[in-house]
Amino acid sequence: MQVYVNEKYIADRAKMGRRTSMIGLMILGVGMVATFAPGWLGATLSTTPLGRWYMTTGWMIVAFASLLAGFLLGQLGNYNVRQFQRTPRPDQVVAKALKGFDDRNRLYAWATPGDLIVAGPSGIFAIVTRGLTGKVTVVDDRVKRSFNFLRFLSWGQESGGMPANEARDAASSVSGWLTKELSAEEAVPVASLVVFTSDAAELDVQSASAPILHHKKVKDYLRTQTRPTALSKDVLQAAINRLDEEAKRRGAQLEV
Repeated sequence: MQVYVNEKYIADRAKMGRRTSMIGLMILGVGMVATFAPGWLGATLSTTPLGRWYMTTGWMIVAFASLLAGFLLGQLGNYNVRQFQRTPRPDQVVAKALKGFDDRNRLYAWATPGDLIVAGPSGIFAIVTRGLTGKVTVVDDRVKRSFNFLRFLSWGQESGGMPANEARDAASSVSGWLTKELSAEEAVPVASLVVFTSDAAELDVQSASAPILHHKKVKDYLRTQTRPTALSKDVLQAAINRLDEEAKRRGAQLEV
């Protein structure tokens, strides 16, 4: 198994996550100060038109705007920290799950137009990951989880959403890119796959439009897949070669 990892991109996104989280907390602090400022600075602020506006309704606008901006930045920062700083990262879990495949197979981690791409004799797959824990039910593509008060209070928890839709969108994007790059007469087929990366995830997939698997089952799943009839061996090899070139162009390193 050959694994291309864009370490610089990962490091940059992890740094951005830390900084964005910190800025989000600082803005939340501004909102807290704005809430108490009328009482603390009432006499001083009321001597100017701006101060009088702030004393009446301005402090509420500033407080709510700070709360919203701080929350959004915090969520963005925590997403990047989860994806790119905490270990094992999603790509590391997938790489470990596929360990043992021969060198005809590739895993590209943030090194191509798709975040995580697996390519090999079985075809090309765009992977979307979720790091959720506990009981997870998937119904009509939507991830459902029972309410947990402690999880509700936790900052920056990952949402379930509709990962099958995300995986199909990623597959479509990579397929379009490869078709254009190879000047193929027909669209280069790319399959979609959702992988849950936590050992503590308990999956109950009732209905989904794309395969949704625990990471421990990904290897067996790929072994059972056959190359789409629309994807000839020559086109598949050309696609893998182009993905290799793109990974190297983006500065991804081949991990040994």
